[in-house]
Amino acid sequence: MAHDHTCGTGCGCGSDDANPTGERPDVAKTPPPWRPRQQVRPLAIAIIRRDDQILAGPVYDDAGQIKGWRPLGGQIEFGERAADCLVRELREETRQELCDLCQIGILENLYTHHGSMGHEIVIAYEARFSDPQIYEADQLAFAEEDGIEMHAKWISLAKARAGRIALFPEGLADML
Repeated sequence: MAHDHTCGTGCGCGSDDANPTGERPDVAKTPPPWRPRQQVRPLAIAIIRRDDQILAGPVYDDAGQIKGWRPLGGQIEFGERAADCLVRELREETRQELCDLCQIGILENLYTHHGSMGHEIVIAYEARFSDPQIYEADQLAFAEEDGIEMHAKWISLAKARAGRIALFPEGLADML
């Protein structure tokens, strides 16, 4: 469904109501080029389902093109449990609360991004948003730590399993 962020509080879209005109934010902005750090990075991701879809944010290449999708989540901090990381990250990025977290698996992700090697240990959790209205929207605004607003969308698992869209980390579509 189309969404202009004029809904005010309670709709679950993630808008901070800082845009009183109701205009959509410029979604053409892409994050600056990113390179993986040369260390093992512990991550937690939330598998949030709507029918045969999961909520995922875009992964961009250096040209600003979407090369795939990744469920929302983030880096586990020292001394933080993975489930607590997810609750914190989703609260920070979307201003939404998670509930019913259940660990479903762990993936070791070795990859190359624009010539740089990356290594992640990814703990995947099934989870739900506390606010059921979020499932009615076709996208959800979220902001990474660099402050750039992006939009997560509902991605078809059938298309990911068939290789028609890339879902990261590799192996996640098969796990689900």
